[in-house]
Amino acid sequence: MKRWQLCVAMVCGRVHRVEVLALRCSGYHVRAVMCDGAVSTVQFAAGRSMWPAMPVVKSRLLRCGVRKVLLLQPESHDEIIGRPVLLATDPGLWMPLR
Repeated sequence: MKRWQLCVAMVCGRVHRVEVLALRCSGYHVRAVMCDGAVSTVQFAAGRSMWPAMPVVKSRLLRCGVRKVLLLQPESHDEIIGRPVLLATDPGLWMPLR
């Protein structure tokens, strides 16, 4: 999904939530979860799904009409340094963009 497509989907009310996955040493992966359950990756540039920095993610999503995102971190700090993993998954953090 391109950014202009996200803008149209936001205006039409088809987007349920926008998720930002923080990937270790890679950047950010942005997904739009639609009201019908479909999930689309929001592209940073043509053919690139990884976003380089959080300020870029915030400013571009704000321009598309997104006011808050669900920030997810698939790997916790404990897993990275070798401590046992948590039993429950991280529910994420709602982050306002303003």
